[in-house]
Amino acid sequence: MYDLQWGATKTPLSDNIETQAEFFFANDELQTVYLATLIDPHAFAGRPNPGHFAVADLMLSQAIQTVLTTNVDTLVETAGNTLFGQIETGIDGERIAALRPDATPMLKIHGCRQADWPNTVWAPSQLSVEPVLSRVRSSIPWVSHRLLNRDLVIVGYWSDWDYLNQILTQVMNAVSPSRVILVDPAESATFSVKAPALFALGERAANGFHHVQASGDVFLAALRRKFSQHIVRAVLHSGAGAYTDDVGVAPEASWLEPPTMDDDQLWLLRRDLLGCAPNVPATSRTPPDEPLLGVTLLKLQAAGAVAEGSCWNLDGKVIRVLRTPNQILHRVEAAYDGDVAPIVAPDYVVAVGAVSRGLPSSITRGGGPPSIARTSGGSWLSYADAVLEFGL
Repeated sequence: MYDLQWGATKTPLSDNIETQAEFFFANDELQTVYLATLIDPHAFAGRPNPGHFAVADLMLSQAIQTVLTTNVDTLVETAGNTLFGQIETGIDGERIAALRPDATPMLKIHGCRQADWPNTVWAPSQLSVEPVLSRVRSSIPWVSHRLLNRDLVIVGYWSDWDYLNQILTQVMNAVSPSRVILVDPAESATFSVKAPALFALGERAANGFHHVQASGDVFLAALRRKFSQHIVRAVLHSGAGAYTDDVGVAPEASWLEPPTMDDDQLWLLRRDLLGCAPNVPATSRTPPDEPLLGVTLLKLQAAGAVAEGSCWNLDGKVIRVLRTPNQILHRVEAAYDGDVAPIVAPDYVVAVGAVSRGLPSSITRGGGPPSIARTSGGSWLSYADAVLEFGL
């Protein structure tokens, strides 16, 4: 666009983005010309990929404690919204330190498309002037504290752009990690040349420097899957003792392993087993230690149930299992009213931990004809009801 606009009256722009940005920054036109007219305003929009969803999910669950990113887009934040959660971000040490303490924070050291687009980092010279100079300096103590003696997973930071490595070097230079896991498809031999200071970060890790030769989105999606499987597996194993006590034999080994399903279905299953209310994110990294929940899943499998989506299919009937400790069944049913569209609603919902008082859910909604079943959510059962209904 620039060359078409000016033709031969000005020197053609370089094809290198860093060189382009440096040119406009030197002419005090980075914000007013380069970002305002030459960079596509929609360049950083799009659908989050599995890696973005993985980062958002693991942040909301606090399975990862701190995120440091060079990306200026908001794809992780968008993924978090889709998962019913708010991703907390900041672009400097002051703003990141002011975030709520119970959230995993994400420091965007190159700035943010939404928070401060004009001052996102594009050119090397920006590092030595305000506001980027103070922004990077203020981030160093916070990063050093957050990452001290931590295991670090670094996804694709070995950039060919020197200025990106300069920022990371400044911010990470004071960090003393416990272990560094680098995820990058490149050959290991190239790292010390492309980013020597960051390579040194891995070399000084107390418990080793490990290279996983894979793309970031594939690795992160697999990490998210492993996390979900860990939660499901722990719930299943928590019911093994109770199952043996009730039946007299141990459950089959295959019943104690998470069923095969895709990442979205695993996320839904994990939410149900954690007891997440509708439109609420999964925010726990700790499996519930509730044997009744585990034994319900084991007894369903013993009766012949197989996984179907995030539910279970027993003799053609789809059954959803929810963790609802110390709840009243009709109130749980009312709370989940409309959570699933009628066309895909399960035939039964087993609310493990809830107690049935023989009251219809409509009571909590101000009246209506009594009913023990609704087309929008199937029949709701307590654990004791399920034992009778399914012969568990």
